Amino acid sequence: MVTLDILYPVIMISIFNNFSRYLLITMMIAIAFSSHAQAPVKELKGLDPTVSSAFFKKYPSASEVKWSRVDKTILITFRSGNDFSDAFFDEKGNWLRTETAVLADQLPQAVRDGLKNGEFSSWEKGSTFRVDLPGGLSNYKVFVYSKEWNELELNFDQNGKRIL
Repeated sequence: MVTLDILYPVIMISIFNNFSRYLLITMMIAIAFSSHAQAPVKELKGLDPTVSSAFFKKYPSASEVKWSRVDKTILITFRSGNDFSDAFFDEKGNWLRTETAVLADQLPQAVRDGLKNGEFSSWEKGSTFRVDLPGGLSNYKVFVYSKEWNELELNFDQNGKRIL
């Protein structure tokens, strides 16, 4: 006659083996789904793949990406680290510029001096942007407001010279 003392280890080993198989299969499925869900989107739905590819090549770590069309220019708004930026591309995927909001005290001193001493020095300063351009150049865009709330966009080169 077979006693419970002999069957108990056999039953436990069988249960453990089956449990291990189920656990392993469940973990493999969970890993497959979670890695698929975390894959970064490298394509912008509805946008020409050439433009989408050019954007993600230039900004591979971009998140919160949205795009729109402004005339014949593609505007792609995105987040990179703590910064929100607007990248502009033509319809062929050529990068035109990227505008990133910056604080006024982050403007180069020459640009701050141009604002302080220029013809619009009495106007209230508003939003400021660094404008990255092809060739490694950067310009700066500053919105100013008169006492009558007229708005004007001023553009400066890196040396603080106003660009018309």
